[in-house]
Amino acid sequence: MAVTAGIMNFDFSTTTTGLHEFPGVRWRAASMNFVFVCAVIGGSWGSSQTSGTPNSVTAIEDTSTQSSYANAHSYVEQPSQQLVKLIPELKHLQPAPDQQALPEILHKTGLRVNDFFSNIVDLVAHEKITQAKLGRGAAVTASQDTHDNYLLVLRSDEGRRRLDEYRMDSKGSHLEQVGLDEGYIITSGFAMSCTYFSTVMQAHTAFRYLGDERIDKHNTYVVAFAQRPYETHSAGDTEDVRVQHGKTVHILVQGIAWVDKNDFQIVRLRADLLAPRPEIGLDRQTTDVTFSEVRLRDIAAPLWLPSAVKVYTRVHGHNFENEHHYTDYQRYRASAKVVIPQ
Repeated sequence: MAVTAGIMNFDFSTTTTGLHEFPGVRWRAASMNFVFVCAVIGGSWGSSQTSGTPNSVTAIEDTSTQSSYANAHSYVEQPSQQLVKLIPELKHLQPAPDQQALPEILHKTGLRVNDFFSNIVDLVAHEKITQAKLGRGAAVTASQDTHDNYLLVLRSDEGRRRLDEYRMDSKGSHLEQVGLDEGYIITSGFAMSCTYFSTVMQAHTAFRYLGDERIDKHNTYVVAFAQRPYETHSAGDTEDVRVQHGKTVHILVQGIAWVDKNDFQIVRLRADLLAPRPEIGLDRQTTDVTFSEVRLRDIAAPLWLPSAVKVYTRVHGHNFENEHHYTDYQRYRASAKVVIPQ
């Protein structure tokens, strides 16, 4: 879809190319956890998501990747004192004395993430979205609320399982671009937020144990993470955006995860850009996901799924904030044929 963004024309197509293999399960992630926004300010907006293959991306060289990430200083590298200033959620952090606990934290957290992908089933939940445009001082200048049915649907793709996300209205009709015509941004993909801590993805991600902190009722380990630019791209585990003239922009992520000390479940995760991407006007995006336990009668293991999400985006000098709230997760069993776009 060709759209106009300022003085540049973009052909937006976000592609996640990661193939993730967990014990007994092969997964292709149709949407990675970091929510990428295809946005156009002051004109038409457009976005589309497709699944790709490593070859389809690596065949297109992104000449700007090296310069964009060469001087990036990730959360893994920054001193804890600096991170506390940058991230208010860390204000009660008790710094870790060393990194000796990190291998065990990553190992047990990775197993929990693997279990999630092994146990996930088709699900539906009620979603409330509040989309807002922000002015000076983060003041809301316009906003709108949307209610929809949020679907997580498993698919088989050449012997691999894939988790897709859709939004439907009360009549079962597909909602493609909520708020797009009114100039708001679209954000999605939160169910995959724990992907970075899977045993497969850990090999391409840097980690640092920051310390301990209490989040709500959870005593947690606080772990910083950052995708490694060159290892991640070569492995095909990037969020990619094709722009005009066949160029691809690779979007890499860093963030903070709060891991429950008792069962190594990720209860909260914040993801940020590893570096701004001026080629597409994306200066900042912060996604804060809170997970809650969901128990279903016909599934033995509880599922930890997004319950509240806040996304702040600065693109082409304009600021946006989306809030998502999810309630009443249920097993999804269609009583009639629902046509879902391929």
